[in-house]
Amino acid sequence: MASTRDRIMDAALRSFGARGVAATSITSIEAAAGLSAGSGGFYRHFKDKDALLAAVVDREIERVEKPEPPADLGGESALTVQLRGDLEFLSRMRPLISILMWERGGNRAVLERVQTVMMDRGVDLGVADLLASNPTAAVQADPAAAAAVMTAAMVGYFLQVDYFGAGPAGVDADRFTKTLANLLLGQ
Repeated sequence: MASTRDRIMDAALRSFGARGVAATSITSIEAAAGLSAGSGGFYRHFKDKDALLAAVVDREIERVEKPEPPADLGGESALTVQLRGDLEFLSRMRPLISILMWERGGNRAVLERVQTVMMDRGVDLGVADLLASNPTAAVQADPAAAAAVMTAAMVGYFLQVDYFGAGPAGVDADRFTKTLANLLLGQ
């Protein structure tokens, strides 16, 4: 069975993602975690909701690691396979992304942590992926900018599918990732 701290964090992840931090009461978190609401059980583990939010974000960042591409590429470019893996990674990040959408004007420290660890790391990994893939001259001229464009395209596509249930113009994930890779590789 999960520890009380983990149950509180699990309940907070669900509640923060569904309603945001400001609209989630500590007593509702306690109740959802199986504690007596208002008993103070929350405070044995966390100073306040901000400390809980930071702990939840840190745990989610550690829990979801970027996957390594498979050894067999099935005839596709390594970049196409990597981009498909990146969409799967974003899917696993959905609960954290939901919280971030609620908190976009809120807790700056948490937002900066996620940006540093997730987005900046994504761009760094994207630069490595791009440079290892025989990229176009434009990508070679400014790989960080190209990786930022690639990351923004991936996040934008993911959010489109997540919010509307389908990719733009009915383009599925395979077509999207293959086309994006081809654009970046000049193929």
